[in-house]
Amino acid sequence: MLRHLRLIWLFTRVSIQDTAAYRTDFFAHVLVTIFNGGAELVGLWTIFSNTRSLNGWNAFQMVALLGVFRTMNGIIGMVIAPNMRLIMDDIREGKLDFIILKPINAQFYASFRRVIVWRLADIALGLGLVAVACVKLSASLTADKLLMFLVMLSAGSVIIYSFWLVLATLAFWLTRVNNMEMVFWNVFEAGRYPVDIYRPTVRLGLTYVVPLAFITTFPAAALVGKAQASGVALAVLFAAAALAAGSSFWRYGLRHYSGASA
Repeated sequence: MLRHLRLIWLFTRVSIQDTAAYRTDFFAHVLVTIFNGGAELVGLWTIFSNTRSLNGWNAFQMVALLGVFRTMNGIIGMVIAPNMRLIMDDIREGKLDFIILKPINAQFYASFRRVIVWRLADIALGLGLVAVACVKLSASLTADKLLMFLVMLSAGSVIIYSFWLVLATLAFWLTRVNNMEMVFWNVFEAGRYPVDIYRPTVRLGLTYVVPLAFITTFPAAALVGKAQASGVALAVLFAAAALAAGSSFWRYGLRHYSGASA
């Protein structure tokens, strides 16, 4: 475990050094993130200037959900998506051999070797929005709810990582996996709103097909008191099953990898 943590820190430090060479780009990305966050808040203000709740979610509960959405968007953009894209490229170009031959777990190395540092702005913005929501909802906020929120957020991170790992592993057989990524990002935008507002069939798809409910709605629901302990247990079990399935599919893909000699 310590070895893996040291490697993650090494990857992060190298990424920070790379970012330091392009500071203008870094600050430009941060400004865009702040602008987008402001635009999203204006959108919420517009909605709640015409209604007091959105299918049972009040304004600051929606701010909490937006914060979770921003946080998860940052996690995906900072670590998950860039590394999964590298996996797809390495498979297509026959470069995965360099990872497989290293004396470390190939899945771990391939999943954490690149860090997009400026995406920390997304995570900071998201957690800031969650903090604001917590202050405004402090009358109903308890330690149990905070613990449930953290567990659900962690489970959501594992689930979305597993989803992307399966997506990247498909590159062992398919050449146009990037198109699926574009579909994901389009669907992911729905995560800024609670899945409760969608029709039952759509809600089912956003829970178990593209698991947005576990990624954004359920963590926010835990924070604002809309989740039960059974829901947390379900999220943890779903995360464990998703990680096991994703890792198994990855190993299956490796067995079918022909390498640079193909």
